[in-house]
Amino acid sequence: MKDSFKIIPEIEVIKVFRGTDSNGAQSLVFIFKEKPKFEIKTIKIASRILERENEFRIFISLFDEDEVTQEIFDVFVKDIIEHVKSATAEKEVLEIMSKRFQYWTELFKKTRMTLNEQWIRGFWGELYFLDKILSVKLGVDDAIKSWIGPEKANQDFILDKEIFEIKTKTQSSQTVKISNDNQLSREMYLTILTVTKSSELHENSLNLLQLIKNILDKIINHDNLLLFQQKLFEIGLFPYDNAEIYNVFSYEFSEVNYFKITDDFPFIDHGNVPKAIPSYKYELTISEISEFELEGSQVWQ
Repeated sequence: MKDSFKIIPEIEVIKVFRGTDSNGAQSLVFIFKEKPKFEIKTIKIASRILERENEFRIFISLFDEDEVTQEIFDVFVKDIIEHVKSATAEKEVLEIMSKRFQYWTELFKKTRMTLNEQWIRGFWGELYFLDKILSVKLGVDDAIKSWIGPEKANQDFILDKEIFEIKTKTQSSQTVKISNDNQLSREMYLTILTVTKSSELHENSLNLLQLIKNILDKIINHDNLLLFQQKLFEIGLFPYDNAEIYNVFSYEFSEVNYFKITDDFPFIDHGNVPKAIPSYKYELTISEISEFELEGSQVWQ
């Protein structure tokens, strides 16, 4: 079988191709003048370098071509292209690819874990906020782009002018946990979703997979589909059957409350914490921050 490749025009600084190699494997090919000093080797995707006259070709190939793995490879390719397309020199491409290869290698090393209910409820809240609130206000594409919670960022959603940290609690809970040193900062919104645990058979209940499918149904742009899949992959919810095992955890939405973080808001300002205290966690009593609450109409002016 002969190689069959098409050039990727978005990348101009070097030649990059996507297609099928001589072994019939889906592949991404980069051509460099300098020999790359990195590789990726996972159970699904691996790289190899072929030396030609005055150039080095790095093949990144898919080994297990079932439908799910193909979807993961599409997400991988999209991620690599998005990161290198703005590079202006070969050296910069090499540096970017080295970092992305390390990122994806670590991602594939993650084993599928059974996650606790607190984690499930937390991401349920983020997906609900994305689907039912942000998608309505901004459109699904911008809502997905603003969701940075899966990237282990300090906050969950960053918009052009607003930052939202989402906390999801049950009706009986009177506090929310602040588990990140910089999770709260001035001028952002602490957003608390209150939910009730419910049966998956109840008319108004939603589980993780249903929320994911709701968002998928709204996505039109293929690039944003790949971006959403990558974010789900980072938190262990892609491929989608990873989310299906949590179908027993269904919740009904009760209300959302917004709190503006001002100078007077009772939070620990990381900038004022002594260096001898590298990390900390604390809880906020919701009844004690009511004076900082805003109506949704004030937030979404």
